[in-house]
Amino acid sequence: METKKEIIDYLQCIDMSIGFQDLYDNVIGKDACVLCGACISICPRIGMKSLKPVLVESDPECSLCFKYCARTYFPEEMFEKEIFKSKIPKDYLLGHYQKIVAARSSNKEILNVAQNGGIVTNLLIHALNIGLIDGVLLVTKDENWIPKPFIARTPQDVLSVAGSIYSMAPTLFSYNDAVNKYKLKKLAFVGMPCQIQAARKIQLWPPLSEEYGKISLIIGLYCTSNYSYDLMKELVEEKLDIPLKNVEKFDISKSEFIIHIKEGIIKKVPIQETKRYNWPSCQYCKDYTAEFADISVGSVGKPAGNWNSVIVRSDVGKELFNHAIKEKKITISKDVDITKIKKEALKKKSKIKELDEKVFSAIRFLNISDKEIKTYAILVSLGYANLQLLSRIMKIDESEIKINLNLLKERGWIENERDFYKPTNPTKVIKDEIYKFKREFQQNIERIKNEALTDLETLFIQNNLMNVRYKHFMDQIYERVI
Repeated sequence: METKKEIIDYLQCIDMSIGFQDLYDNVIGKDACVLCGACISICPRIGMKSLKPVLVESDPECSLCFKYCARTYFPEEMFEKEIFKSKIPKDYLLGHYQKIVAARSSNKEILNVAQNGGIVTNLLIHALNIGLIDGVLLVTKDENWIPKPFIARTPQDVLSVAGSIYSMAPTLFSYNDAVNKYKLKKLAFVGMPCQIQAARKIQLWPPLSEEYGKISLIIGLYCTSNYSYDLMKELVEEKLDIPLKNVEKFDISKSEFIIHIKEGIIKKVPIQETKRYNWPSCQYCKDYTAEFADISVGSVGKPAGNWNSVIVRSDVGKELFNHAIKEKKITISKDVDITKIKKEALKKKSKIKELDEKVFSAIRFLNISDKEIKTYAILVSLGYANLQLLSRIMKIDESEIKINLNLLKERGWIENERDFYKPTNPTKVIKDEIYKFKREFQQNIERIKNEALTDLETLFIQNNLMNVRYKHFMDQIYERVI
């Protein structure tokens, strides 16, 4: 495992051979961008067009945009050790945590405007009041629900943007202003599980200033998937004929997308009808509960009514949460259904993309079984998995999967660390297999020429030479040699 110093050195190093084109080729162009805004915030040469980062000036290839991207190298073990220390246990489905409870704000004003129990809003206001932070990177919206990055510096600022928007937003876009315009030293970040990786990298080594922009608190939101703004425009405004300026808030509950209209009317849409608007990179994310946050907050598993389910993870999160309880800012309950949270987490972790038949057909030439191909493809889709998860997805016994895994390991297609299996890069796998295939094929050609051809040619001459004109015989020999 790499050390904290090694990762900081990696982030600090200005590699003059990596630039925006690498970011585009490997992340943006592969529909893996999570729209966190980190690359735009730390690099003045990057802008945004059609909700995608774009290069607006010449690229010096300093590598910062690539290294701080939420979807590039993120050594989980090192960050786990740094954030949670060894004493905080880890659950495979939920990540590291110290306790899980239901909670809600004790402030009626917060409950009136915030989502569910208002815990995120309450904790942020409390963190500002006690001096843990001096600013929060958040998202607000205009009257048409277009998300906009926002820096909250006062409790009233936080209260003014309470509630969920349900559209992907570049929350870290405002990080540059927090550092250079407002000179904020201790920031909180609230974001989706996929965006937190970028925030943790910035926390490890702030790229814009040694004095300002240090991230002191990260609150993550449970997330099955998020939406593009098309959900608002096409579904709500055009299909349902609801002017967005008349919408009071959105919510998701019991497999329904709920629209609260200012006149007190509530419209409900089956969640299945919203899936076409899912943000593209959501299909690759396996983190439901924001496992690298200090505190994770959601609604699944909570009691009925205005409550949140809360996962307290790091010591930073624990100290803030306990202090808020002590000061009677929030109320807690042990009435939380952890099984429901784990069920949703498992559903997201086991989400895979099936390979087309043409892929199976091509790989079969490498003399590998369909079960081995499928096992490898599932690991590529999951990133890593243990036997139990593979058995659940493939619906076959662990013993049979173990056989496939051993065969794949012998071929160099996978690696295993403790109880988990990881795929080797397919580029290396296929390149090695093609090299082996060519070598074996060439060996077989030589064997045919040196062993079979010699005997058959002798047999042919012995039995057929009298029936073939000499010129024709020599022509046949010439064709075989060529």
